[in-house]
Amino acid sequence: MNELLHLNRDEIMVLTDRVQNTDGGTDEKRVQPYDLLLKLGSAYLEAVTLDGVKGPEIPVAVTEAEAWLLRSKVSSSDKMATDPLFGVKLLRKLYEILERYNAGLELHVAEGVREERDAQSIKEALARWQESQDGRTSQNNP
Repeated sequence: MNELLHLNRDEIMVLTDRVQNTDGGTDEKRVQPYDLLLKLGSAYLEAVTLDGVKGPEIPVAVTEAEAWLLRSKVSSSDKMATDPLFGVKLLRKLYEILERYNAGLELHVAEGVREERDAQSIKEALARWQESQDGRTSQNNP
């Protein structure tokens, strides 16, 4: 099953520049880089014109492994001259895809950790954490 990732011209250009023929993903999530590059290349041919006109977003069907690989190629600090939030926007698109792939995944809280339910308990938990950090700091710096 593939999810559709809707990419604009700038996003397609950045991703085609960053994905390499040698990218293979991880042991858990293997990627065929040529397949991904062909998908991105097809979108590139459709979205990147020689006259510089910016067209609509192009849907690209990606597997979960491909979405993880693309995620590894983007940083929140990535910026464009015309879009200072470029990386944030692209990461949001990728995380939406990854969330859909992992909708049924049950995430477990670590042993001994309790989930705070309201604003007051969060404030109290943060105060306890800050006290423990202050105590640790003073022990390290006599």
